[in-house]
Amino acid sequence: MNETTCPLCLQDNSCDVKAKKGCWCSQIEVPAGLLDLLDDNMKNKQCICHVCISRFNADPNSVNKSVLPTKPDLSYKVY
Repeated sequence: MNETTCPLCLQDNSCDVKAKKGCWCSQIEVPAGLLDLLDDNMKNKQCICHVCISRFNADPNSVNKSVLPTKPDLSYKVY
C-alpha cells in the first residue's frame, strides 16, 4: 500500500496529510458510494484522488469495482 497513490486508479493522489494544514481531502466530501468501492482494509488509508472523485460525482456509473485495478500499474513514474 502506497499512501501517495489513489486506491482506485493508482495514480498520484496529491496527499498532504503530514502538512501542518492537513490534506486537501479533509476539506471535501468524498461520496459514500465511492468509498463503498474500496475493500475495508483500504478505507481511511489512502486519499482517493480529485480525478476519481470528480469522475464519480459527474457519473457514478463511470467508476465501478469491476474496473478497479487488481495490482499496481508500475509502468508510470511517481514523482
